[in-house]
Amino acid sequence: RSLVAMAAEIAAAAAAATAGVGAGLFSYNRGNYMFDQKMHYTRFQAGLNMAIAQTVIYKQDIAQLTALTVTRQDCFHGIAAMSLTILTAIYCPGKLGFHVPPPPGWLMGLEFVNLAGCYLFLGLTLWYCMHAAMRADTAATHMLTRFVRLPIPSQGMLDKARKFLASYEEQPLEEVFRIPFTRHQAPSGKSQGGYNMGVDIDDAARARSRHGFDVPAWYRKEKAIDNVNTSETIESMMPLAAQGEGPEHFNAYREIQMEWMPYDVYARVCIFLAFMHLTHCWAYLQIGYLLQEVRAVFACAIVMLPMFVLQQVILTLDIKPGAGGLPIHRLGPFGLWFAYFAAVCEYVRWYNPLVQAIGFVLVYCAYAIHIIYTVQLLRLCRPSEEAPVIAETPGAAWWPGEWRLPSAFSHALWFVAPPKELEPGLNDITAELRAEQRGGPVVAGGGQPTASDKRADVHRALGKQGESPAWFGVKVGLISLLIAWIWLTFGFTIEIMNQGTAHPSLLNAPGMPNNARDPRYRPAKPGKSEPTEVGTGGVAAGPAKGVHLGAMHRRLSDAEFVAAPTTPMRRDIANKLRELIPHLQEMARLGAPESAILSLPPAPAAAEVQWPAMFQPQLLTCGAQDQAAVALSRHGRGALLATPTLHLESFVLHGVAGHGTILAASWDIEGLLLATTTGDVFECAGAAPTAGKWACKLSTGPKLPIATVGKPFTGLVAVSRTAGAVQAAVIFPGDNSVTIFARSSSTWLPRGEVRTPASTAAAAHFSTSGSSLLVWAADGSVTELQMSNGRTSELASVNTGHAGHAWAGACRLASGDLARLAVPVESSSQAKFIIG
Repeated sequence: RSLVAMAAEIAAAAAAATAGVGAGLFSYNRGNYMFDQKMHYTRFQAGLNMAIAQTVIYKQDIAQLTALTVTRQDCFHGIAAMSLTILTAIYCPGKLGFHVPPPPGWLMGLEFVNLAGCYLFLGLTLWYCMHAAMRADTAATHMLTRFVRLPIPSQGMLDKARKFLASYEEQPLEEVFRIPFTRHQAPSGKSQGGYNMGVDIDDAARARSRHGFDVPAWYRKEKAIDNVNTSETIESMMPLAAQGEGPEHFNAYREIQMEWMPYDVYARVCIFLAFMHLTHCWAYLQIGYLLQEVRAVFACAIVMLPMFVLQQVILTLDIKPGAGGLPIHRLGPFGLWFAYFAAVCEYVRWYNPLVQAIGFVLVYCAYAIHIIYTVQLLRLCRPSEEAPVIAETPGAAWWPGEWRLPSAFSHALWFVAPPKELEPGLNDITAELRAEQRGGPVVAGGGQPTASDKRADVHRALGKQGESPAWFGVKVGLISLLIAWIWLTFGFTIEIMNQGTAHPSLLNAPGMPNNARDPRYRPAKPGKSEPTEVGTGGVAAGPAKGVHLGAMHRRLSDAEFVAAPTTPMRRDIANKLRELIPHLQEMARLGAPESAILSLPPAPAAAEVQWPAMFQPQLLTCGAQDQAAVALSRHGRGALLATPTLHLESFVLHGVAGHGTILAASWDIEGLLLATTTGDVFECAGAAPTAGKWACKLSTGPKLPIATVGKPFTGLVAVSRTAGAVQAAVIFPGDNSVTIFARSSSTWLPRGEVRTPASTAAAAHFSTSGSSLLVWAADGSVTELQMSNGRTSELASVNTGHAGHAWAGACRLASGDLARLAVPVESSSQAKFIIG
């Protein structure tokens, strides 16, 4: 009995001890599980926070790489625009031959081929800069909005990372009651191992850590769950050939960068080519100016020296030493000296055949230098087949070795591409999360890409011959210049062969057409096939002196030249005849027959018009239908004058006050049309005033462009209206030309300009139909200007029979007679109304 009791007590003690040990093991392993789950969630948050922070840095990488390209293109674009302004100044106002005979054709060829080349490469620079900057900016925006995004976890990801404490009940019993310091599982065929084996730690620390097969069961389960779309917001979007060892955004950007990289690079090359041609062009311009116009032979040499040095310095800065073998491009600047000495031989004071021959040889040398120089530029600017791999060091430019760039300019491009791999000590947390969710670093699509696959994929932006469109444009431009230099050399040879012959030039003298349309002898001469060069001295001193001399004299001997009298000549003749009339009349009185008396029509006499009191007419306009005219003052008073009865009706213009004085008036079938000094246009409807008033309203159209700030307009204006279309003729102060304006819905558009027939115009007035413009001078003469063809005809000659008056206006009555208004110079007299 005591044995049984003792056995029961031992069993109870053993059970109690086992229960205690089991409870302790359970509590110990449960504490480990709780700690691991807390650390699991903390690690999950820390990893995502670091991935988010690193992605922010990645976004900055994209922005900075793009800003480098855009800033560089902005710099190139500004330089090209400034250079185009300088080039246009050379081409237009600085063009040779404006004031003196132009330099020889070979020198003009040297200047203008370089000028055309500069235009060509500056234009390419503008377009390449625009394309590269916009494409880079677009690509960066595309990546930042679609690819490089912050890995913000979703609710599903957070739920996966969260664990319930009750899930501890799902663990196997060997893990629940695992004895401390024993293995979690032994290696076997059914065991899962290989955990935490890739951690780079020392052996002692590895021995103290759980790795391989010795990991808890819940850790193995978490890894199995976490590796399936743990970070679904960080999915790979890379094509096969773009994946590499570096961060994915770098690999993607480097691939997309190939679409604008050639334009970026060749924009810099075009700047170099443009400035080399610009300096050549400017130097040749100075040779022509200083030798042809100024005759400063020593000053011209001083100009050549700094331009020569500048070109050599640019070649040193932009082209890598040793590129292309022999530095043949150094010959290009020497063309300046050959052209300079050739021009000196051209302008030597005394003719010498030997000096002329030396000048020809120097011209050929200048052309040959430019041909060789252009061929060398073609070699230097083409993409290299084997681009050197530049070490990625701080402050240095870098691009992948498979990129085909002109290696001669490698140290002047300053191009930066994303790195292919991370520097030692740097980690890509985003890539690690992406690799963990894929179960390891697997390349999408299966298999690692070969070097040829990468090269083919990266160069998909190149043309079908493996060259980019950017290089193609530069190549075609250089080839066109090469053709131009060869063409000039051939043309110079033709000129040398023709010199001293009957046709030393293929063209006539500057500004003269060929012999078939010689402006000195119209119509075409019968002997137009004769070799007579026009404009170079003619028969007596021209190059064709002595060639078919008899034929040339024969066809010129019968020519008769009668010059038509001009308007001033006709006026002078009329005045002299008027002075002769009294003498002829005296001769007739003393016995000459009545038929011999010569007389001219008497000067028109002033009509007897009683103007209203305090009325000072300054403007005159005639009606379109009735035999009537309207005289107006500058301040809105008027008088309707009927002819030939000279009945007078005074009125007031209502509505024009406050808009300046009246400058012009026109009377058509719709009523009066007025223009004031402020540029306002008024329309006064009706055929005549009513009850002493003529109502006017401001036109809704734009103002005439004549108003000046603080000063009244002192020029002359005439207005007209035809079928609703309003036109104006303006003679600005101090100008002797008439500017014609036509009114549109929003502004006045200039239609043309013609010089006034009179040296000093007193006033102007459109005809009733608006088809002609009457312009009268201070001497009383009236000239009619046809608006359709610009022809002029004199309507009234000089009238000096109204002393003390100034001519202020004229118009044509419905009968066709000319009506004129003469205003008094002094206030004591009255205005005169003259018909005829």
